[in-house]
Amino acid sequence: MSNILQIGFTVEGTTDERFLSNIIRKTYENLVFECSSDIEVHSPEFLETDSTDFIAGIEALAVEYDFFHVICVHCDADSKDATRVLSNKINPAFDAVRRNINACKNLVAVVPVRMTEAWMMCDLDLLKQKIGTSMSNADLNLPEKVHQIERIANPKPPINETIRLSQTEISRRRRKLTISDLYSPISQELSIESLMNLPSYQKFAEDARDSLRELNYLK
Repeated sequence: MSNILQIGFTVEGTTDERFLSNIIRKTYENLVFECSSDIEVHSPEFLETDSTDFIAGIEALAVEYDFFHVICVHCDADSKDATRVLSNKINPAFDAVRRNINACKNLVAVVPVRMTEAWMMCDLDLLKQKIGTSMSNADLNLPEKVHQIERIANPKPPINETIRLSQTEISRRRRKLTISDLYSPISQELSIESLMNLPSYQKFAEDARDSLRELNYLK
């Protein structure tokens, strides 16, 4: 009989929800192959908070959903690394949860550098396929190397520019694509191997692995 893994997650924005739901699910589906017993990963459930205070909101969710095995907490770094957001938001929130005896304490931070859209760009061939362009990275002003992606201060404009430039290849009769159309289809097909090229994803994957150890699903 399989053990069940029930995961909740919270995000900064609605587009993050569409993208990260699939990424979190695939990450755990990949990790459970390392477990000695069969683990059935349920689809992650989006947990919404009405609180405008990040720390209070995360603590409230951890209390309300204390029956979840894992709760993933997303917050974009909005910087060249995760140091500031960990110090100011993630760590204080997780500390508050740990002090509460009635909360799910198996928390995992999801902190893309610099933001979720950088993870969307880790497979540029897939990005271009979903946009519907055969133009080169150079013609689209996209980075040639994956390690350059997390150096982009704001990855949204390069994606929007790629969409704009690709419109020259697309029939006027076709509905114009927007970045909002890309989050779900890219996340469905984005491979773990591609994501593992980004240090911020590597950190999330290792923290997710630790959460399985916390449940004694993994040694």
